[in-house]
Amino acid sequence: MSRQLWQELRLNELNQMVGNAEAVATLRGVTSGFILISGPMGCGKTTAALAHSAFLTGVRIAECESRYVPEQCRFVSHCHATDLEVDNLLWRDDFGFYKPGIRIIDEAQDLTLKRQQSKLKAVPFSGDLCLILCTTNPEKLDPALRDRCTKVRLGPLSAKEVRTLVERACHHREIPFSESIVAALNRAECFRPRQILNVVDDLSHGKPLPQAVVDNFSAP
Repeated sequence: MSRQLWQELRLNELNQMVGNAEAVATLRGVTSGFILISGPMGCGKTTAALAHSAFLTGVRIAECESRYVPEQCRFVSHCHATDLEVDNLLWRDDFGFYKPGIRIIDEAQDLTLKRQQSKLKAVPFSGDLCLILCTTNPEKLDPALRDRCTKVRLGPLSAKEVRTLVERACHHREIPFSESIVAALNRAECFRPRQILNVVDDLSHGKPLPQAVVDNFSAP
């Protein structure tokens, strides 16, 4: 099964990210401790977290992957909170909350309050550990846990940044770039990176622009 455009254009480095320059600069400056990346769906939270973990370890992982980096004696791991809650084994030492490494928990708003209070709040600060929580709803996290985090908020792109991303996506898909694509996206207030890339993906498969914008703008 072929990958979608947003999967193909996942960043290798944070400096490749379009938009959210201030938030990305904040993220790049944090090498350990707790990080909370929040923002609407489709704004690049997981992409940013995976790119940052690659920057910190030199090892690129995919979603739901965990790897041990022997030369650094540390782990780099990603999981979704729903999977973490279902599989109790992941809460044990094999996920490595108390071991050196980078841990990314996606959809962190789905963690039970008990898990947050009994597990994550108890993880000590360490220069060898970086815990990254990604969420669309930071208010659902325990306040004491939020207070431990460096906060990184991602938001929609500006009209100028939409153009930059569309140009990059059209070049990758080898289809002609057109200002009409940008104009249609801006009229529909379609400013989230995932939505934009889905529209270009549809165009590359012959779907007409108006319908592509309507379909993807109505997506959550």
